[in-house]
Amino acid sequence: MKIVKTIGATIAVVVVLIFVIIAGISFFSAPDSSGLFGYKGYTVVSGSMEPKIAVGDFIIDEMEPYDNVKKNDIITFQYNQELVTHRVVDRTAEGLVTKGDANNIQDQGFVLEDSYIGTQKMIIPYFGYVITFLQKPIAFAVIIALMGVYLIYLYLNPTTKKEINE
Repeated sequence: MKIVKTIGATIAVVVVLIFVIIAGISFFSAPDSSGLFGYKGYTVVSGSMEPKIAVGDFIIDEMEPYDNVKKNDIITFQYNQELVTHRVVDRTAEGLVTKGDANNIQDQGFVLEDSYIGTQKMIIPYFGYVITFLQKPIAFAVIIALMGVYLIYLYLNPTTKKEINE
């Protein structure tokens, strides 16, 4: 019984931590926000940067100054109300020239300082799928139900002094 309770408590803590992390990242990742400790996270929804960054990956961008961006950096910027993550192929007086690794042509226009969000620092493969799923109401309901079942189990099977001593 003690093993079941320990595993259940560990799973509950992990689930709560995931929700807190997702909430923090989601809240602070809007293009106009200040980020979470200078970082923002995004789920990749297109294959324009494959094979380096795949659909469903989660990328973490550092909000470093626009002037620090160099050729070959992978940056996230806002273009026509959408977020785009592409590689810098050139830096000109007009702005940054970008292109998706899987695209045949460069992006239209230049990335200017006001549309620049950050430089990609980390990729967590497939984690974007997890975040997208957990943001759906059904996933939230299932997790709350499972936690409720676990709490009922703990109530019906309280820890005894014998189990504590073992």
